[in-house]
Amino acid sequence: MPPRPPRRGSATEPGANQIAPVAKALPPDLAIESGGPARVTPPHRQPLPLPRPSEPPPPAHVIVAGDSTPSPQHKPTPAPAINVMRIIAIGAPGSAPAKPIDDEMSVDVDFESDEETPLLARVDADAPELTNEPAELDELELAPDSQDGKPRESQALESAAAEAKAVEDAPPASGDTVELDHEDALSVPPEAPPVLAKAPASDGDAPASDVKAPPPPLRRPSPPRRGDSNRPRARRALRRPWWEDLFGEDFTRAVPRLSEKQVSREVDFIEESLGVAQGGVVLDLGCGAGHHAVDLASRGYGVVGYDLSVYQLALAADVAQERSQKINFLHGDMREMAFEAMFDGVYCWNTSFGYFEEDKNLAVAERIFRALKPGGMFLLDVANRDFAAMYSPSSLWYEGDSCVCMDDMSLDFITSRLRVKRSVIFDDGRARECVYSIRLYSLHELGKLLHDVGFRVTEASGHTSTPGVFFGELSPRLIVLAQKP
Repeated sequence: MPPRPPRRGSATEPGANQIAPVAKALPPDLAIESGGPARVTPPHRQPLPLPRPSEPPPPAHVIVAGDSTPSPQHKPTPAPAINVMRIIAIGAPGSAPAKPIDDEMSVDVDFESDEETPLLARVDADAPELTNEPAELDELELAPDSQDGKPRESQALESAAAEAKAVEDAPPASGDTVELDHEDALSVPPEAPPVLAKAPASDGDAPASDVKAPPPPLRRPSPPRRGDSNRPRARRALRRPWWEDLFGEDFTRAVPRLSEKQVSREVDFIEESLGVAQGGVVLDLGCGAGHHAVDLASRGYGVVGYDLSVYQLALAADVAQERSQKINFLHGDMREMAFEAMFDGVYCWNTSFGYFEEDKNLAVAERIFRALKPGGMFLLDVANRDFAAMYSPSSLWYEGDSCVCMDDMSLDFITSRLRVKRSVIFDDGRARECVYSIRLYSLHELGKLLHDVGFRVTEASGHTSTPGVFFGELSPRLIVLAQKP
């Protein structure tokens, strides 16, 4: 049941009608001040200890504040227990404020010394007559002790909840400030920036297109990162391919030199395998220092040497000049070779194939196929992958030309690439290192590669001393003979 508003007096004297029931219901220890709006002022004294809920409150001894203090012969009499201890609210929230009480009206409260005399209230003649009827109060206006059957804590909670609800239900005044919580603040959309209206241009004003927009705000330059400087950084040198170092002057001294007898024996094997007629043209792909090319040219064949190393081509020219042989030595990359059906035979000796990636190695084989005439033969000599796998990893010390060399070798069994770290210490105290990697093939891998290009494999050998015989992993070399159809 919603709380009822307190009873009001007549429209003509609202202040008097409210004072009458209040004066009768107030305990003797409270004073009524006159002048201005009616308000209750408690005396200034130490608070009494709260009684227990089961015990009735003790009677209060009241001294009434007036114009003069009570006479010493009259002792204050104890007031009887009353039900209303305090007034929580008079009037409804949001109602119009009561009219101020006339300053001339006063209320005198006098206590008789006789205990049998009832409590009397004398009012001035101009004040309205007071009645003995108690004022009707709602549950919310009752003191906690007067509400029977309800605990003190629950009564206080119900009273506070009712007051809060009444305050929330009351609409805010037009001049009051409305506070928004966090949820309300989130729902408020941001205000759009004001749009400045353009003033109409007059006849004498400049056109709107000539009006310049304001410049953008200047940006502060970002601070330099740690370690940055104004000095130009030196560019990193491009890493050279390993074959440029390996076939240079220093590392050429680490390659064992073959005797003229060994070179002649290997050239015999090449000549018999290719089967080129006298006067035929033969290509030495990756000729190097040109020892085999010069020996083959001395036997009546037209030989062309092809290599990428300028230093190796210079050595081959010196060898040909010593042997009085006229040989064409060409400088170029076998990946860019562009011969078309020019040679009767091609040979690639001493593991000069497999320097590149898989697709590029295949492209080199295709260029060799195109360089051959129909029916021409191709002889390929590489290290045997199965033989190298038996001794991987390994280290080898040997002596070169005025230097001491060491090779650290290891084979990648997944990619079949042989990785070699070659260290050279020269007699003048210098030391150099070079790391190179070569793709090694087994017989079936190399045979498939040549077959995919278009060759037909006719013979396989494991050494020049055993033509047409291959011993598998026991053969250190893999020499394959293939023919172009």
